[in-house]
Amino acid sequence: MRALALAVAALLTGCSAHRSDVSVPQVHAVVSQTSSVSRPTQSGDPSQLPPLADGDLNVNLVLLDRTIEIAPGLNYHAWTFNGTVPGPVVHARVGQQINVSLTNKSMMGHSIDFHSALAPADIAYQTIAPGQTIHYSWVARYPGVFLYHCGTPPVLAHISNGMYGAVVVDPKDGWGPDARAYVLLQSEFYTHALEGHPNQYVGDMQKMKSSMPDVVEFNGSAFQYMRRPLPVGVGKLVRLFIVNAGPSHFSAFHVVGTIFDRVAVGGNPENTMHGLQTVTIAPGDGAMAEFTVQQASRYPFVTHSFGDADAGAMGAFDAH
Repeated sequence: MRALALAVAALLTGCSAHRSDVSVPQVHAVVSQTSSVSRPTQSGDPSQLPPLADGDLNVNLVLLDRTIEIAPGLNYHAWTFNGTVPGPVVHARVGQQINVSLTNKSMMGHSIDFHSALAPADIAYQTIAPGQTIHYSWVARYPGVFLYHCGTPPVLAHISNGMYGAVVVDPKDGWGPDARAYVLLQSEFYTHALEGHPNQYVGDMQKMKSSMPDVVEFNGSAFQYMRRPLPVGVGKLVRLFIVNAGPSHFSAFHVVGTIFDRVAVGGNPENTMHGLQTVTIAPGDGAMAEFTVQQASRYPFVTHSFGDADAGAMGAFDAH
């Protein structure tokens, strides 16, 4: 038993020494009253991966209350990053420093939690009041496909009301061959009609707690990619960066008529699998998935949890 204890102690000592070799800069945050706001990071088309920036990446986010259309004719009073749901896609590379500026122009306290950062929650992810701005920086240490979201309690309500976005961190050597890239973020809405206001909805906390969404969608609007399919090329590689914001349902991402050649769980190339029919993505997780179609056609994509697909989480790729 003594020999076993010594072996375990040696193993733990070795692990500790290995961890201490990794130099991670300390994260410090500055909270101040808002005097001026840097130009907000552009939201643009949520399905498009923004180009990589040279040098540091500046992410400027403003917390805004906005009414958005989450399904045809269904207007939802959302809490947002930069006025859109989802918020802007953040695209970085391993080793790049990300400088965050978060300004609260909403009616309540909010925060931001980057799953891609090594940062203490009580410093970087602290709640700021209306009229305040927080600044901090972090360095992207791991490649992957990550979620960011508001982490202010109750987190269930803040995510359900629209406070999330995607972060794609490229490996140092990139993702591999050139491909047509798309970002798809799945999420849920739990709605309650505003009395006396036709087609106006707010969040329903009881439905949130019961995990009974009325709308499940990709990139903020139900069925939008059935109405406007995403173009791909026959025989051309397609690379998807998929994030599941939840807050509660798993995604079972599937493209009808093809098989995923390569899937990186969490978006990390160290976690690569091949020949998958469906990609399971937990709430708060992501994946990179690649496929190539062999002939011209329309290829639907869904979550294979078909209750959620019928609630809006389906779209299509048009191959030509």
